[in-house]
Amino acid sequence: MTEKSKNILIYIFVFFVIFVFIGLKLINLTARFGDHNVYFYMAKAVLDGSVPYRDFLLADPPLLVLILAGLRIIFGNFLLLYQILPVLFEAATAFLLFLLLKKQGNLFAFFVPLFYLFSFSVLAISDFLTGVQLVMLFSISGIFFWKKKMPFLSGVFWAMACLIKLYAAPAFLGFVIYIFFEKNKKALFKFILGAVVPVVIIIAPFLFLALPQMFKQLIVLHFNRPAGLNKFDVFSFFLLREWLLIASAFLGIYFSRKREFFLPFFLTLIFLLLFQDIYYAYFGSIVAYLVIFAIVFINWLWLKSEKSRNVAIFLIIVYSIFILSSMGYYQSAFYNYNRFTNAQEVADFVKTLPDNLDIYGSHEIVPLVALLSQRKIFGNYIETNSQAFAAGALNLEEVSEKAVKAGVFFIARITDFPEYNIKDFGYQGYFSQSVFEKNCQRIKSFSQVNAETPERIVTYKCLKND
Repeated sequence: MTEKSKNILIYIFVFFVIFVFIGLKLINLTARFGDHNVYFYMAKAVLDGSVPYRDFLLADPPLLVLILAGLRIIFGNFLLLYQILPVLFEAATAFLLFLLLKKQGNLFAFFVPLFYLFSFSVLAISDFLTGVQLVMLFSISGIFFWKKKMPFLSGVFWAMACLIKLYAAPAFLGFVIYIFFEKNKKALFKFILGAVVPVVIIIAPFLFLALPQMFKQLIVLHFNRPAGLNKFDVFSFFLLREWLLIASAFLGIYFSRKREFFLPFFLTLIFLLLFQDIYYAYFGSIVAYLVIFAIVFINWLWLKSEKSRNVAIFLIIVYSIFILSSMGYYQSAFYNYNRFTNAQEVADFVKTLPDNLDIYGSHEIVPLVALLSQRKIFGNYIETNSQAFAAGALNLEEVSEKAVKAGVFFIARITDFPEYNIKDFGYQGYFSQSVFEKNCQRIKSFSQVNAETPERIVTYKCLKND
């Protein structure tokens, strides 16, 4: 077989894997509960004239919301199109990873999309537009353009990764350290210039329009966030689902010593170990590096000796079985996770409510319902994650009092435990219990389809009782 024919077959395999991944995700496409609904509504708010930080709370840099605002001009209110974005971003990242390793002469680069896209972490996280997908796409683009000897573009993409999520900063710092050791002052200058340009263009308007609020929401809030999920449990779950990839990757790190990948990975790992409020989605920021090092290790085994080639083949076979196991676990345990299958039903009911009151409530639900029902969110309180209240970015009593004084339809995801005489449990992180008990009445309850717990979505009318 000629080299050209081999190359054609490699590209056919790579695109086949990518298209299978996209197809499988499209089959499972549905509305889901989650932070992504906040970003979707914020995009609309921006197009309506609202300024992030000044007019609504945004605990992240603004680029993701601005990108979604631009896409909203094309997508309109067809919300399932936004759900496709994380899938496409992951597919693009997989292709870039393939090109990176292929350019470095890795004989097994064509396995990268398979290892990456069908890892359990990417399968699970790509159901939600958390921002991590763009962080990785831009970060890997930054490395790709550096290797293509385009330092300015490399800097631009690394900066954009940081303008999506602040947790991209450790990887960015790691890559800067790598460049510094390359001792190419001219390329380093162009890289830094490339990084500065998007930061100035994107951040400067908000420094002028909302500097105090931006500082509070981007910096102070994160330093005041209480601990979230148990860190040991989060790490344990990641290790349980990705242990083979992790083991192969660490062997690849030992034998390859590729600093352009290792330093961003290592500093991101340190961040995950030290930051007190981490979620499983954050691990999406290291999976690409793990896949790179795993493939590098397989390539090293193949080139080392005739005997070690058998080990490389065995590892590929075992990991292929591991992928099938990950797909099975994802389909059985996570396919139904946080599916909001009756979102339109809730929205249709909200449409029938009197027009004189806005809606308020759970950040996982209300922004999506507001978009589907074309209702306003009270006071632009779009981000009502309990962490925002716990960190002091929002005042629970103050917001709750303002809501009932104006009058709102309050929508929450709650659980009743009649055997313990507990009713309406679950809203307390974003609405005052004392204010709720005095001023809110249940008007409609919706069962959750395929719910893991007996949760319900409930609409209340909350109006000040003088």
